[in-house]
This record gives sequence, structure tokens and C-alpha cells, in this order.
Amino acid sequence: MTSGRRRSNKKKVAAVRPQVGSGRVATVAVLAGIILGGFMWRLVDLQLTPDPELASGIGTRTVERPIPAPRGEILDRHGRPMALSLPSPTIIANPRMVPAEMVPEIVDALSELLSTDPDVLTRRLSGDGYFAYLERQVDPSVGEAVEALNLPGISTIEEPRREHPNGDCSGIDVVGRVDPDHRGSTGLELKYDDLLTGSDGKVVLQSSANGRSTIPGGRQVVEPARPGSSLELTIDRNIQFKSENLIEQAVEETGGSLGIVIVTIPSTGEIVAMASARRSDTTGLVDCTTTNLGVIWSYEPGSVMKPMTVSSLLENHPDAANERIEVPYSIVRDDGAGGKTFTDHRYRETEMMSLTDIISRSSNVGAILTGEKVGASDLHGTLVDMGFGSKTALDFKGEASGILNRLDIDSLALSNVSMGQGVAVTPLQLITAYNTIANGGIQPAPVLVKDDVGKIPGRRVLAQATAEKVYAMLRQVVIDGTGTAAALPGFDVAGKTGTAWQPCSPGLGYDCEGGGRHYTATFVGMIGDDSGPQLSAIVVVDDPQEELGSYYGGSVAAPVFKKVMAYATGQLRIAPLGDPGSPTERLRSLPASEPILPTPTEANS
Repeated sequence: MTSGRRRSNKKKVAAVRPQVGSGRVATVAVLAGIILGGFMWRLVDLQLTPDPELASGIGTRTVERPIPAPRGEILDRHGRPMALSLPSPTIIANPRMVPAEMVPEIVDALSELLSTDPDVLTRRLSGDGYFAYLERQVDPSVGEAVEALNLPGISTIEEPRREHPNGDCSGIDVVGRVDPDHRGSTGLELKYDDLLTGSDGKVVLQSSANGRSTIPGGRQVVEPARPGSSLELTIDRNIQFKSENLIEQAVEETGGSLGIVIVTIPSTGEIVAMASARRSDTTGLVDCTTTNLGVIWSYEPGSVMKPMTVSSLLENHPDAANERIEVPYSIVRDDGAGGKTFTDHRYRETEMMSLTDIISRSSNVGAILTGEKVGASDLHGTLVDMGFGSKTALDFKGEASGILNRLDIDSLALSNVSMGQGVAVTPLQLITAYNTIANGGIQPAPVLVKDDVGKIPGRRVLAQATAEKVYAMLRQVVIDGTGTAAALPGFDVAGKTGTAWQPCSPGLGYDCEGGGRHYTATFVGMIGDDSGPQLSAIVVVDDPQEELGSYYGGSVAAPVFKKVMAYATGQLRIAPLGDPGSPTERLRSLPASEPILPTPTEANS
């Protein structure tokens, strides 16, 4: 019986694996090794020397940066800023992200915008660190221009920069400056640095490898910044600015080398303005200066010291107030070498003079005779009590103490000092001494910070009767004496002129061979209303040139005093005489414009 399934007669054939030659295997292995080695080399190359184009924006890094604390503002007496901090771009670089071959090109591009020396830029961009400053605290427009260049490895960060609303130089001699790290370096910025400086905070953030962008959500403030405290001054910002303009103009017009204006409130010692100007030895141009000349510069003051001599006489001999003394045209005093002659150039004959005449007419011979009546010891004592020869209570960094030697050290010391020669003073010492006379004999300490007003009690230096008598004599100087150019209609004005010879050079005296004598013109005065003296000021112009008009205090310094006071009385709302309805509160702010005044009468020292 036959089955239904048919049996195949075909034979099964086994599959045969193709044979690969050993040479082909070796070739494939070599190729794979080359490819794998290439990948490994590129990976190492990217890690060691990253390509900026590949790395930009894809890598991340975590950094900790400080949050700069806002520095406290410096404000004037009305709360207006004289120095404040605003955010400013700082140009930085990550040198590792700057291709070496592009450094010259990048330096050329940045040099068009930055003031940093190209060699310095090259050195900083060629470093091997992750961070370098290229230029700090630039103008915002410069920061925007740098960002627009989109240079590899170059970016900006924000730092605070100190700004001065009245101009880069206005008030800087008093306010001072800060360094790039925002720490005080000069002036009140340095003295009150701890008060003005806050505490920096910290922030941790994630950013792209090149630092140009911050990862969203990758910022965490670890410690917030604490701002510094503000400092309020006694300075009036507008009067400061006006005083700077007027003294710069005076130095320019007279050919002088420097000028100083200090305005104060005599009853409290508050300094309302302290302006300095100097002529550049290099360019010959006159501009405000960062040096506070009113406290660090000293000079021989001349006739503005004569009221101190008279004050000493009245302190030690009150009965001499109404005496008249015989004042010859010239006198000779022993100098150990044949005698020295002192003269009054405006008077040619012997006259009988009162103390008022000696001051108002600025008699050298009269002042010498007055000093001799006082005596060397008593006059020296009065000058020391008035603050000469020592620093004031202002305690400004770099303040000079001046020079006041004993008056019995040689035969001419008493004669010279009695008329304001042979002694060196600072303008601040002088205005402080005149404030003593204006304040009834009580000397207030000079102050620049409102919180310091009244902290140091005024000290009695002169008897009230002495101060009142000398103040009346100073009024006469402005009424019909050498200071008529300082008179301001509507106000009571008192003061004194000074025209002083300066030594030719240390140790050589005043006899300058070949001419070229150096003079200094000064006016110190007070201005008052029905309530008494309200403001005082000193104006100094050093080395005014005679060929440009005059070198006398009465014709160089007194007119500047008048202009300063004309502006200051309006700015501080000081009522004129006989106008009780005018408010006297010192609040009003006026633009620093030139007052319209009648032409001052020229008067010699």
C-alpha cells in the first residue's frame, strides 16, 4: 500500500561561509583606528583649546559675582546732589575666548572707542586667565558701541560711577574723588569713606561659557547689598558754582596764577562755598582745580592782618580806642645792616591818625607803630588766640598750619608782622579770624558737614567791645577807605583790603632783582542786614599783573567779593537793610547767573 506523502529524492546541500582574506581585515582595522583616533583628538582639542564659534552660547559656567553697594550721595545744604553714583558700563574680556590671531584686529577696533593704551589692551587680551578689565566705568554710549561690535571674548558689566551734576570739576576740591573701586581717594570722599561706603552683596549665576548671556532662572542672590549713608554739607551748590566762575574769570583777566573764594556764615562757621582756580603751567589756561587751595595753600597776607594788630592793642590797652597818633610818611627800623625804611606810598607828610584811619587808609607806618605799642609778646599771643600758626578745627586732609614765629626773634619781626608781612596764613585761617570780629569776639569752628554745626562750641577770643569797635572800623574801609569797590547797595558791608609782597624765593626776602615783584591781592569782608552780619567771604588772587590793570586788593579782589555777595544774598534770601518784610529763611534756589551791578569804583589796597 502506497503512502499519500511523496518522498523527495533531492540531496541536502550544506551552506558554505565565504572566506575573508587577512589583508582585508587589517585594512579595515587600520581605517577604524584612524577614524576613532580623529574623534578622540578633536575631543581633546575642544577641551584644551575650545573653538569660540562652537563654544559660544552652548557651554555654561557658574560664577559668583559681587553686587556693588550703592555709595551714599553727597548733598548740598538744600539736599541737592553734589556727588552721586550711577550705573556705568565696564569693558571686560575673557582672554581664553579671544582667538590669538584676532588680537590685533580686536585691539584696533577697541582703540577707536576706549582710552586704554593699545599695548595694554594687547597684553590683557593675550593673557591666559578667564577675566580681564579693559576699561572701567565708561560712558553708556561707549558700552553700547563695544557691545555692537560683537567681538569674541569681549563683553560689558555694570559698575557704579561717581557723577557730579554741576560738572566734573565743580566742588571737587572739597567733595573729592573716588578710585575705580569706588573708594574715597581725596577730599570728603576720603574723610567720610566709611560712612559713604555700603556693604557689597553676592550673587551666584549661571552663564554661557563666554559670559555674554545669563541662563534664565540661573541667578540667586546670596547676600543683598547694603547702600552707604548720604552726607549733607553746609555748601550751597549754586553759590559754589558761581564762586568758581567768578574767581576763574578774575584770575584770567588779571593774569594771576591762582585764585580762592571762601564764603561762610560767621555766626556758625558754616562754609557755604569754597572755590579754587589755578592757571596751568603747561597750557596757560585757567580752570577749577582738584586741590583745595583755601586750606592747604598759605601766603603772606599783607594789610588784611592790620585789624588783628589793632584788635590786640584794644585787648591790651582799651583806653587807646580814641587816641590819635602821629604817623610820619616813613620810619626806619634797625635791621642789623644799616636800617630798613618803611613807608606809606600814598601819604607824603606826617599826619595825626586814629585807629580807624590806620585801618581804613591801610597805613603801614601806622600799623607798625600800633604793633610796637602792643609789644611783641602780647601781639603774638593775640595772633595765636585768633588761630594763626595752627590748623583749624575743620581737620581737612592736607590742611596747612601757616607760619607764625615769635615776634622777638629779630629786630624786624614785630614791624613786619604788624603790617602783615613775615607771617604765613591760609585763607581759611583769615576768614575764621574775621568771623571772630563779626561774631562779637566769639570764634566759631569752620564746618563743612551739617551734622557738625555746633558740635564744637565757639570760643571767646576777643572782648565783645573790642570786636564791635574793630567791626566799625572795617565798615569805614568800605565807606570811604581802600575797599569802596566791595560796597553792595542795600547791605551793611565791612572788610579789609590787602596787597602783599611775596618773597622772591625762600630766604631771599622781597628785593627781587630785575623787577618782577610778586604781589597777592586779598579782600576779606562781611555783609549784613538789620539782624547783623549774615555772610562773610575772602577773595584771594595771587600774582595779578600790573600791566593788565592792577595788582591791589581794592581793585582786584574787592569787586569779586561784591559779585559773589550779590549772588549769595539772593540765593540765601538775605533781606536788605530796612526791608523787614523780606523772608530771611535760607531756602531759595536761584540760577547761577551774573548779577547786574553798577560798575564798582576802583580803589587801591
